[in-house]
Amino acid sequence: MDLVLVPARWLAEPIARVLGADGKTRQDRRDELMQDLTLSGDDIDDLGLRHITRSAAWFVILAAGFFLSMAVAIPISLFAKELSDPAFFVSALFSFFLFFMACLHAVKALIVHYLPEHWWNPRSRVWRVAMLAQLPDLVIALALAYVVAASVVRD
Repeated sequence: MDLVLVPARWLAEPIARVLGADGKTRQDRRDELMQDLTLSGDDIDDLGLRHITRSAAWFVILAAGFFLSMAVAIPISLFAKELSDPAFFVSALFSFFLFFMACLHAVKALIVHYLPEHWWNPRSRVWRVAMLAQLPDLVIALALAYVVAASVVRD
């Protein structure tokens, strides 16, 4: 299962607005967004569009997620002092994870569109895994998010 698809379905309208989707109705824009998010990446243009769409989706999810996490962490810090540090740790972990995933897909889109093809081979297995595999991205994002959250919230 692709991690970005579920929240993207919930936030399809704002993501489609950010991307400037062409559909006349909400359902048309949502269908176009979901199609772009799930492109196979066989063609270089499809791969670039896939990563641009995913980057925009992660940034919109970040905007919504940051406000939700703060809406939970701030009242916890006011009313349950002993849970304040864990609440802000989880909030920082969550927010940095979303930020990293958005930036990672933006960098991948830049690589696809602007890096000369003699520096990367879109048909190479290593580059295909680097561009399309979700698990390495998630592991790196979670590890970095943990390090950043731990450095921000110290016991």
